[in-house]
Amino acid sequence: MQDREKQFIQTLKKESATYGIGDDGVVLGDFVIATDAFFEGIHFKREWGSLEILIEKCFLVNLSDIYAMNAIPKYLLLTLCIPKDMKSTKDIARIFSAMALKYGIKIIGGDTIIGEKLHFSLTLLGQKRKKVLYRYGIKPKDYLAYLSPKSVLKSSKKQAFGKNISYLKRALLFGTYPKDSRFAMPLLYPKMILALNAIARAGMDISDGIFIELSRLAKINKIGFKFLLQQSNWFYSPEEYQMLYAFSPRKLSKAKRLANQYRYELIVFARAKRGSYQLIKKNWHG
Repeated sequence: MQDREKQFIQTLKKESATYGIGDDGVVLGDFVIATDAFFEGIHFKREWGSLEILIEKCFLVNLSDIYAMNAIPKYLLLTLCIPKDMKSTKDIARIFSAMALKYGIKIIGGDTIIGEKLHFSLTLLGQKRKKVLYRYGIKPKDYLAYLSPKSVLKSSKKQAFGKNISYLKRALLFGTYPKDSRFAMPLLYPKMILALNAIARAGMDISDGIFIELSRLAKINKIGFKFLLQQSNWFYSPEEYQMLYAFSPRKLSKAKRLANQYRYELIVFARAKRGSYQLIKKNWHG
């Protein structure tokens, strides 16, 4: 059975009703625009953690899309469904205000309704920089790499790249939510991302797992991949929100040095080649 999200988007495209779909966001004038929704019972359960933790993750997920395209987050449209059992809205309003101030964003509008469950959707507008980093532009022999923290963060199993697949399954089955993991709180280092964006051929953030993201890159760039590392959890782990990059061979050494300056490691795992990429496993939320 075809991935339903993919099926829906493909149908929209066939009807000529879309513009710019296929990247982390869309460029309109001087801005990059990206949106993500968090629905109770689908993306999270309220018993997983405090409202602060859940709302900040939603902010970070959206920020990741803006930084992935080499833009600076500026403005926010907020759509919020307040559950009927939430007697006061002051606390949740203060949390959204605190997060907007923390990340330098101004809330400029949206919509608020009352419903059965907690839902919130953020649409972020990022100031476009001179270079926009897209998913396309990869050439044969380019190197594919992802970012992973090193030193203290790497020694923590809960922050090591590739662990989110197990945390997600545990959270869905048993309700356990590791608050100090990347699954609960993605790690974003904008200065490092923007520095690497400047020399990358292409890039995107890892939301559905590398195996899914590669299928998107392969289709857009009409390429295949030669793998340099054995595939394991890192290949299938979703919601990592680290960057997946393509670098030309002459830029790879510089990229590794830049990542190292920020105590990160650039893990090179594949090279682009002529051909195609066969997706052998469906999207985890398909």
